[in-house]
Amino acid sequence: MKTYTYIDRYFFVEVVLTGIICVAALVVCPVLAMRGVMPGIMVVLMVPAAYQVWNTFVAISNPRTVSVSDDKIEFGAWGRVDSYELSNVSEFRVREFPSAGKMYVRVNGGGLLRGRYWIQTRAMRDGRELFGRICDLEYAKHPDSLKARARRVNSEYLNAESKRKQVPSRRHSRRGGRA
Repeated sequence: MKTYTYIDRYFFVEVVLTGIICVAALVVCPVLAMRGVMPGIMVVLMVPAAYQVWNTFVAISNPRTVSVSDDKIEFGAWGRVDSYELSNVSEFRVREFPSAGKMYVRVNGGGLLRGRYWIQTRAMRDGRELFGRICDLEYAKHPDSLKARARRVNSEYLNAESKRKQVPSRRHSRRGGRA
């Protein structure tokens, strides 16, 4: 089993500090609302703050570690580890955001306490490898999905293109003509 870990300084800023700011908002917003300082806005601000606090500290939706083996995947933070035997997983869905280096993973549909994870692969050690391994897990679990079929077709196309002899275009093979 290989464990991929969030780089400490990024974890602190992106997860811990964000969680602390949201906890502070949950304390300050009701006080300000009761004092009449924009009560409507304060109540509205409390909703996303509460959601973020829940996801950060209770549901560990932003795991600090991700451990992957051939038969198991684990997500861990705050002394808690959510472990899934891949043979018992009926649904493993991934929404990739490659340009941002992150992905959203739902295991068995996800729930309020476990099964929903934002993985910031750009801020993890060996993050590119982790990105690929998690995508491979989804394709192995759901080989008949539209996403898996598209991946196979793209792979076949790229393999065929790499084997094909590159023929220069007529424009590039002209001599003395305009470029």
